[in-house]
Amino acid sequence: MNNFLGDTERLADELFLIGHDDYNGRPLAAPNLLDPALAGAILAELALAGRIRINRGEVFVADNRAWQDPVADRALGEIVRHGDGYDAQGWLEFIRPRVHEQVGLRLVSAGALRRESRRGLSLRVKVRWPGRDPNRVAAPRVRLAAVLERSDQPLDIRSATLAALVRAGGMIRVLGLPEHAVAQRISAARRLLPPALADLLNAVDATVAAATVTPRR
Repeated sequence: MNNFLGDTERLADELFLIGHDDYNGRPLAAPNLLDPALAGAILAELALAGRIRINRGEVFVADNRAWQDPVADRALGEIVRHGDGYDAQGWLEFIRPRVHEQVGLRLVSAGALRRESRRGLSLRVKVRWPGRDPNRVAAPRVRLAAVLERSDQPLDIRSATLAALVRAGGMIRVLGLPEHAVAQRISAARRLLPPALADLLNAVDATVAAATVTPRR
């Protein structure tokens, strides 16, 4: 797959920014929804950049050269080390536990966010990611909402993938658009994606579903 990435934020960065409040940095979706979607965004970054290919739900290395990015290179390195043919859902489960912190710190390094932590009454540490520049932090949400509103124009591959990940992460409401209409537009755009990305998004959906299952008592 060719490199469809432009000079904007990385795909997972955009999803992270959409998934957090512009000012106080509070997550706008539960971790069991947002984190699998972020893991999917990392694999999508690698696929869009031609580093991996996904065929029938299985992941294969297409280009093992480092990308000079700690988050993507870490994921790619593990895929190279373990070898071809493992299913995408397994890789999403592998990436998911650490992806929130890793992508957040990538945005801190880029100067977009700050990392703030405090201990609450329950003694659990709560981490927030407030923006340094509200305009930059809001830009991915504003851009995606704008392209989704233009129902007469097809979504490009990158925007369609991001929109599908936003939906998987339970964040359509964050876009400030009618949820039912947006969900329909995302579904239509998703059907036109290359098979590799469609397979990946199916794996993201399955990972989210597995993470949200309530055990029977």
